[in-house]
Amino acid sequence: MKRRLRIAGLALALFAVHARAADGIVLEPETDHVDITTTYSGTDVRIHGAIDVAADLIIKITGPAQEVTLSREVQRGPFWIGGGKAEVSGAPSLVYLYATKPIASLLPPAERARHGLELEAVELSIEPQAGGISEDRWRRAFFRLKEREGMYREDDRAIRITRGRLVMSDINLPAEIEFGTYRIEALLVRGGKVIGRDAGQFEVRQVGIGRWVWGAAHLHAWLFGVVCTLAAMVLGFGLNAATHRRR
Repeated sequence: MKRRLRIAGLALALFAVHARAADGIVLEPETDHVDITTTYSGTDVRIHGAIDVAADLIIKITGPAQEVTLSREVQRGPFWIGGGKAEVSGAPSLVYLYATKPIASLLPPAERARHGLELEAVELSIEPQAGGISEDRWRRAFFRLKEREGMYREDDRAIRITRGRLVMSDINLPAEIEFGTYRIEALLVRGGKVIGRDAGQFEVRQVGIGRWVWGAAHLHAWLFGVVCTLAAMVLGFGLNAATHRRR
């Protein structure tokens, strides 16, 4: 059944690309949302589409912006102490660059910069708080951390094109992921130029009791903290009383 649905989806994509021949490409994710539950440990979102010309393809996936606090520790004798801190804002939580070939071989630097196809050129804001460390060093540290976590990466083997037209790729979403809108941009490339593009998106959302807890903790943080503290105290007293009764 799944195979039939996938074939039907590819057939629709091929029909759509003929209807939008000016762009030469159509691409869609198989779902418009991903639900995060308490058992979520990562998933794949398949995207499929079609092209109507012989060309290479780049797919850029970007997650919602996030705020991150970077800190550095330095060793002083047998002790480790704080060596600086910086606040990072405006950076996408996830950036995947998928392509049929290494992107540097497909487009010149000016075109890559124009379409945001360089991981370490992602726009962000950095505000050093302490430590006397330059903004440039914090920036390099941020990108090293993101690449080590697998949240920023480039992969020239992630796109499959069959029969010269049908496109398929899987977006690997990790266990630790931001909620919000994930945008997909597909670029059709030939002769060092972008000759067509298409875009799509899907939502990552939290459902079930986890959504209620997350909402309460973020919208009513002070009240949530008080309630959790009182609940922990009541549970502690209850367990203590039960232990004494058994004795």
